[in-house]
Amino acid sequence: MKLFLLACMVAVAVALPQQRVLSADEEAARDRDRNAQITSYTNEQTSDGGNNLAFETDNDISQQETIELRSVFVTDEDGNEVEKIIPFYRGSFSYLQPDGSFVQRSYYTDQFGIHFEGDDLPVAPEAF
Repeated sequence: MKLFLLACMVAVAVALPQQRVLSADEEAARDRDRNAQITSYTNEQTSDGGNNLAFETDNDISQQETIELRSVFVTDEDGNEVEKIIPFYRGSFSYLQPDGSFVQRSYYTDQFGIHFEGDDLPVAPEAF
């Protein structure tokens, strides 16, 4: 019985959340991000029903996005081809990492899904 209680106490002690000590640079980056302010913001609907969005913050986060509505033909559950209006997205975002480097991504959607592009992202091999 004593062994069981000891094992339970060890399990509880191990299961306690461990606090990670942040370096001074990590703490400064956390404070900078917590107190970030939006410095510019644009959100406009286009005449065709799409949208243009852009914003920047004082901690070097930015995003730009365009939504374009396109008419596409899809097959419904009955096998009939029907026309639908689908939003297609194109945009990019960037942010500053704690080590001082920038991450920059571009993305777009099409009939096959969402696609991300970035210099540090792996690239799939060419199909045969």
